[in-house]
Amino acid sequence: MFRKQLFYLTSGRLTVYPWIKGRLGAGQAFADDEAGREAFARHLAASPDIPAAILADLVEEDFQRELLPHVSGPARRKMIQRRLGQLYRDTPYRQATVQGREADGRRDDRLLFSALTNAAPLDPWLDALRRQGTPLAGIASPALLSATLVEKLGLRRDHLLLATFQSGGLRQSYFQGGQLKFSRLTPLPDITPDALAAAVIAESDNTRQFLAAARLLPRDAALDVAILAHGEDLRQLRAACRDTSAQTHTCLDLADVARTLKIQPFPDASLGTSPSLSDRLFLNLLGRDISANRYAAPEQTRPFKLRRARVALYALSAAILAGGMGWAGSNGLDALEARRQGHRMAEETLAIREQSQAIVRATPPTAASPQAMKAAVEMARTLAQNAPAPDALLGMVSRALDELPQIRIEQLQWQTSETAGARQPGEAEPVPSARLFGVPTPPWQTLLIEGEVASPRHDDRAALESVSRFAAALGRNPRLTVEITRQPLDVGPAAKLEGRAGDGNAQGKADFVVRLVLRPEN
Repeated sequence: MFRKQLFYLTSGRLTVYPWIKGRLGAGQAFADDEAGREAFARHLAASPDIPAAILADLVEEDFQRELLPHVSGPARRKMIQRRLGQLYRDTPYRQATVQGREADGRRDDRLLFSALTNAAPLDPWLDALRRQGTPLAGIASPALLSATLVEKLGLRRDHLLLATFQSGGLRQSYFQGGQLKFSRLTPLPDITPDALAAAVIAESDNTRQFLAAARLLPRDAALDVAILAHGEDLRQLRAACRDTSAQTHTCLDLADVARTLKIQPFPDASLGTSPSLSDRLFLNLLGRDISANRYAAPEQTRPFKLRRARVALYALSAAILAGGMGWAGSNGLDALEARRQGHRMAEETLAIREQSQAIVRATPPTAASPQAMKAAVEMARTLAQNAPAPDALLGMVSRALDELPQIRIEQLQWQTSETAGARQPGEAEPVPSARLFGVPTPPWQTLLIEGEVASPRHDDRAALESVSRFAAALGRNPRLTVEITRQPLDVGPAAKLEGRAGDGNAQGKADFVVRLVLRPEN
């Protein structure tokens, strides 16, 4: 899972770099001849099933810009494939990148079509990969990867020309607003510092003229040239490049770029290459995203996709197995803890039972059984809660008398009953019921009030009104039923009026009787 193979292909050779745990190893070069291809096949046989990716740095890479109607879904894919076939019918290594839409008109899609127009440098190496069963992740090029480099280095400009030195020569890639529009590779027979500086100056002028002729670069626009180099090459470039109103130069040290990207792009000293070569820089970009395929056909990358799916299934199975084992272990620990708690609770229960039995044995014998004692306690609790008492009724009467001081109480008769109908005075006493004592619920209470109304000058009307007010004051309680059984003055139709002339009693009295019935609380 952590090993890859990166193949750097130029027109004369193929260099194999191992990628192990995110680091690029030393390269091994194979010449583009029969002996080199046989050695490459032996190398593949010694490292089977290790995925590989190809970085093709070839002169035969073409770029075309097109506007196509804006469609989506399968229609877009078919239209792009049809246009790729029309532009590059002689090579299977082709691709298209959508780069936004036009701002006006039909708002067509802007696309960049590119291809490796000569398949001959690729086919022998791909045949060796297919025969050995090496899964191919994809085919990329430094020109396509340079867009990632421009983004990571913060070189987005309106018009940028990125110049890098590779084993294949000087590569110049032109960007508009961070989007690749054109790239070309110029072979360099001499890679001395003086030759590199002269080549950059000459080729950047040629590229500027080409961009202006192709209407990619407006004639009044300034071209920013960014050059990657190192050591003496960098010093010679900084001394030779002169900024003008039409063209400015930025020389970047490969060591600083490596620190920014956290990679080591310098080549192996054993290969005898220039310290300014950016081969390993682009190989590191490819190694970090090996599946960034651009030119390989779907049938060429199918083994890699199947391998990746197989590895994903293995990883998922391992994760499920680990999760299951962890869950089983957790359940086992829970079960062990539950068993320990069960044993501890059983021991505590046994100890409590022995203590209870010891207390029972130490308790002296009693005449009453525990059941009878329990029943007596419950009966006492019920009586304490429900036993009737006249204090509630007497409190109501007292509050009513506070409002009517002219009424005096002569006699009170209080009794309880199971229902609202109380025993009348003189009635034979029945056998008392348990409910009369508050078992199991509070009983009804009846209070018979005999009193008199003290009124000056024997005012019968005032006496009647006082008794009525007394009854009304008591009747404000919703649980209390008030009944006047005898008025101070009999005003019925059958009553006889009697009087004695000359009665000089200045302080008259009028007797009355009021019956109160208190309903128990629910």
